[in-house]
Amino acid sequence: MMTFKLETSKKNWQEALMFSMICLAVFASFAPVLSKEKNIEVSGSDLFKQYCSSCHVGGGNAANPTKPIAGSKMLRSIALFQKYLEDPPGHMPYYQSVASNKETVRKLFDYCRKLKKGQEG
Repeated sequence: MMTFKLETSKKNWQEALMFSMICLAVFASFAPVLSKEKNIEVSGSDLFKQYCSSCHVGGGNAANPTKPIAGSKMLRSIALFQKYLEDPPGHMPYYQSVASNKETVRKLFDYCRKLKKGQEG
């Protein structure tokens, strides 16, 4: 009797595992379709609000007020801005999702270049 219960449990476990694998395969086949449907356009302003505004309110710099974003020499070229984001100094966090995406960097760069000192970001 004990053996029968063990075999039944093993059979149920195998069926549950097979069902889980099938569900995973079905979900994985739809994942590329779902990700394409959620292609949401994000603006430079949105990116700034999400990643930068907690320290750079109004184009300033809470950590070092003498070096605001507005008018920064790091905004002279997109290449310089990209390099800065890839290896940020001091307390500035590194956001790989931003620094590694050229379109994201371009949007953020364009937005930051438009900032004026004291402007809300």
